[in-house]
Amino acid sequence: MIITIFSENGFAKRSIIALNLAAYCARNHHKVLLLDATSPQHALGWDKRRQTTGSKTKITVRGIENLQSELENPASYYRNHYPDTIIDADGVDVRNTDAALVATDVLVIPIDSRQGYGGETLIQRIETLRLFNPALRVLVVEVQAISAFGAAASTESNPAQIAAKKILTATLADTVIHEWIDDRSTFDQGLSLFECDPRNERAIAEIKDLYQEIKRIRVQPLESAANSLAILHALQRRTEEKELCQIDIDTLQESSTGS
Repeated sequence: MIITIFSENGFAKRSIIALNLAAYCARNHHKVLLLDATSPQHALGWDKRRQTTGSKTKITVRGIENLQSELENPASYYRNHYPDTIIDADGVDVRNTDAALVATDVLVIPIDSRQGYGGETLIQRIETLRLFNPALRVLVVEVQAISAFGAAASTESNPAQIAAKKILTATLADTVIHEWIDDRSTFDQGLSLFECDPRNERAIAEIKDLYQEIKRIRVQPLESAANSLAILHALQRRTEEKELCQIDIDTLQESSTGS
């Protein structure tokens, strides 16, 4: 199963979710591949620090460069050797991100409850993706800030719920992921949640629950009408873009002829 954790900004919690999902798979005796498709190379940097800690958790971490064809081929070495592939992807490295999304089984979109979700840009990207990956499942995950006293911050509106409603065929996860005070320090030390001392059992439970939701949505039937509508929207935009492009070419030719 290929799982991509994706956001179009530098949301650090995205990378933390990706590496902790990989650590969870590894600790459950799964061979897991963690691929870095981000411009800052968060996962690769974390792996370098992890190697100095002497961690016994076996996670193979690679950059996504030159692996696009491997991901798209179900008979490839990587697809057969690693039952689970976790991809950390942002919207900056467009070529590698698009390659990851085309091969993805479940797209996980973490959305900070204090921020927006990317609006029409994100919706259009996912709808276009369905032209090449019509079986894609989308799981929207709310990420909440948490105070030092463990109280979740409240908001009047919920960006994750809004996104799940606007992205056709998307599912809103029951699991809510929290940002913890020690998230960044754990990441900077090259550790996962499962290697911290003391362990944050609530944070570990959130990752476990999220992985189980991902497994369920992977086999959940797609709503055919909504999926078809998403593909239709993408085709309409492509047609409009070609028409606008043709108009611009015609205008340039007319200007050239007139001069």
